[in-house]
Amino acid sequence: MKKRVGILGILIAILMMAIGYAAATTIPLVITGTGTVSENPNGYEVKFIEVSNMTGDGTKNATIIDDTHATINVSGLQKTGEKASFTYVVKNTSSEAINAILSTPTISNDNETYFKVTATVNSPTTLAVGETTTITVVVEAIKTPLGNDQTSNITVTVNASPVEA
Repeated sequence: MKKRVGILGILIAILMMAIGYAAATTIPLVITGTGTVSENPNGYEVKFIEVSNMTGDGTKNATIIDDTHATINVSGLQKTGEKASFTYVVKNTSSEAINAILSTPTISNDNETYFKVTATVNSPTTLAVGETTTITVVVEAIKTPLGNDQTSNITVTVNASPVEA
């Protein structure tokens, strides 16, 4: 019996040393920190690439001044209902995977007595990188002037808002 108690005691002692050794040698290695990604101000770009179409009445001229500015000029409208239409091609040329959502156009026309101006962003209105769409602007004479020519200063603004792809 003493022999059994002695062997049992030795086994318990060995077991305790093994547990103690395992606890003393288990060391957790933990890595913590942060990651930051910043906006690339040069990675998002939406721009005019061409004037694709000019139709309708009068003398028409449309140009692209730079990536984000274009012009529209029409003259020679002589009677109510005559109109000129201009179509501009817009492209998402971003170098990053950023989509562009094009807003509904806002229009400024300082002579609404004689001119009606409409603008439409054609489908698609959300552009992935490399995709194009068109913006169409129509200038219509809604009243024929008597005497002096009438002019209007026209501004059409479409905002291209970035959204993660």
